[in-house]
Amino acid sequence: MELSGQAVPVADPRLETAGFYKTSGLKVTKDAEGEPPAGPPVLCVPPDLPTYRARGHRRLDVRTYDTNCTTCIWGCRMPVEMIIDHWNPSQKKYRFETFCYGPKSCALYRPGPARKVPGRKGMSYTEENWVDEDATSHRGPND
Repeated sequence: MELSGQAVPVADPRLETAGFYKTSGLKVTKDAEGEPPAGPPVLCVPPDLPTYRARGHRRLDVRTYDTNCTTCIWGCRMPVEMIIDHWNPSQKKYRFETFCYGPKSCALYRPGPARKVPGRKGMSYTEENWVDEDATSHRGPND
């Protein structure tokens, strides 16, 4: 599918997943042909936001996201705000992280390295695997 229209670049790309906002005048210049192939990656119409929140996410390897998951409805690259010092919440850092909301049985899924979050006075926190397991523990392998 191809579209045309007008948009404004985002003010701070560290905080946005999209490159543009305030899009207007959208026109379909070339429509999609045929049915999307059966996944993975899953290429149908994405569900609503509460569905994503209810499913829970797992960390996703950046290379796997870039090569297999950018078109999948369950793959996600989003900005993350980290409060470095909870005694001084104005001290923040930003980075992009990749997540998967898809079925646990997906053959394309790779978790990537454990996330390390910087902390105050040079300390850091490493997020353990149980965090992802806990976030998706209510789902079966094909959910």
